[in-house]
Amino acid sequence: MAEKKKGGWINRLIMGSEKSEGYARSTLPSNRWELFWDIFKGRFGKLFYVNILTLLFCVLVVLLIFLMNGMFRLYGSESAFSQNIGVGYPALPNIAGLVEQIDVTVKQQMLLILPICLMVAAVGISGGAYVIRNMVWTEGIFVANDFWKGVKQNYFVVMASLLVFSVIFYLTELSIGYADFLIATQEGSVVWLTIGKGLSYVFLGFTFICTAWMITMGVTYDLKFFKMLKNAILFTVALLPANILFLAVACIPFVLFLFGGIGTMIGVILVLILGASWFLLVWTVYSQWAFDKFINEKVPGAQRNRGIYEKVSKDDAEAIKKYREQLAQASRTVLTRRPIKPITDDELQLAELPQTYGRADLQRLQESRDALYRDNEEYVATHKDDPQYQPTEAEKQFEAEREARKEQARRELEGKPKKQKKEKKKKEGDD
Repeated sequence: MAEKKKGGWINRLIMGSEKSEGYARSTLPSNRWELFWDIFKGRFGKLFYVNILTLLFCVLVVLLIFLMNGMFRLYGSESAFSQNIGVGYPALPNIAGLVEQIDVTVKQQMLLILPICLMVAAVGISGGAYVIRNMVWTEGIFVANDFWKGVKQNYFVVMASLLVFSVIFYLTELSIGYADFLIATQEGSVVWLTIGKGLSYVFLGFTFICTAWMITMGVTYDLKFFKMLKNAILFTVALLPANILFLAVACIPFVLFLFGGIGTMIGVILVLILGASWFLLVWTVYSQWAFDKFINEKVPGAQRNRGIYEKVSKDDAEAIKKYREQLAQASRTVLTRRPIKPITDDELQLAELPQTYGRADLQRLQESRDALYRDNEEYVATHKDDPQYQPTEAEKQFEAEREARKEQARRELEGKPKKQKKEKKKKEGDD
């Protein structure tokens, strides 16, 4: 017994604990926090590619922001408050509210283009959200292929969500602009107008969170639009404190733009490297936790905790055994139902040819091959009825469906020449 322990210790000393199956099992992410950092550290390159693809389709939104800023500067340079007031004729006695009026005018004109820009951005967001979702589920991904697959499956859901947001954003921005104009010109109650502005900002933030929920929900589930909207509103209200926290974390690269100067430079670099991917990763990990807790738990047969694993000790034999069973079950296919005899050195062996060999050596080699083949076939015949090699109900159903498809294809192929002959005869008769 002591010798066995010693051998195990020497093996770990030479090979390293990384070769231990228990060690590998214990390093898998066991909660959402570990899953997030596992993806961030292990798939940084893929996150970068997803970010580039997503930002590529958001270029129109960025151009719209630059155009709006250019319009503000243009109107400002041509307005009275930028001129030499009091010198020359005519002099403007009152320019109160002129800045606010310019703000409303520019937004009223330029934000009409926002829905078109967001329709293009929906391509990048739908593909990026799908790839990030697969990462969170720890599925194997090919960024380009999965990106376009996500666009194909989720574009219309994401586009509809963004269009609803664009309409609300347009109306909210105009209401805030008119409130500022009325306050500047003192044509309304400052108190009530300020309260209205505050409520408009709150409603805009609420809509943004709701839109984020709609996107991740649309990528994860197959729901009707109004059902998805209803669920998104419920998640926005029920998890409001957590929503604000994770939204603030997700928007860190973009918030840096508000500081100006060096903050803007750092923000630009972070956004180009990881901005969109960071937002999608943070929000997807958080939303998958919420879906497991409030949706998947109540849906029969729904998979929960995808991407995370139960934490086990490196020396927990029972947990490792269970882990092996899970791997065997996950990798089981129709091809694995044929019994395979274990290879051992104390049974039949394949004859080796010497450096110089003759006909007798070749004959002995062929006889050893035949013996190995017969022995394997006998093993297959003996163990083919063992329970572990029997197909499951799901496999039986899959094979039945495959046979039905093959039979249908065969009938179509047999009927095709007959149909062609009839068409040929009919054509000859017409001629």
